[in-house]
Amino acid sequence: MNDTIERLFQKALHARQNAYAPYSGFTVGAAVLSETGAIYAGTNIEEAAYICTHAEQSAISQMITSEGPHKINAVMVVAGEPSDGMLVTPCGHCRQWLREHNNDPQTLIVYAAGPEGIRRSWTLEELLPHSFGPQNLNKHL
Repeated sequence: MNDTIERLFQKALHARQNAYAPYSGFTVGAAVLSETGAIYAGTNIEEAAYICTHAEQSAISQMITSEGPHKINAVMVVAGEPSDGMLVTPCGHCRQWLREHNNDPQTLIVYAAGPEGIRRSWTLEELLPHSFGPQNLNKHL
């Protein structure tokens, strides 16, 4: 694993430890790699009304808060236990968030990891084919 991917993994793993998931008990950490090379982490945050901020949304919000709206080149999602081998990918809502903050879904890499390391990766195009984005509105943000 190269240094940048290892840093993404470590930041997502650490963020997961700070998850607030008292209702589901399902903790998720995510980290996004900005086009500037900076890494931003986020975690899921639940509330009693079962409305939740997802880890990917939290990480993207951190990026925008810190450096303004930039594009994402990669995202790491850490969930599950070492023995379960579960592939936890961004949900549909988070896939759309990732699409909004990336110029080309064919180049954004999505990593699914457990606490022990990366389990699999895809491009966003593979997870969200034929997506709707800014280009559909003649916007090139």
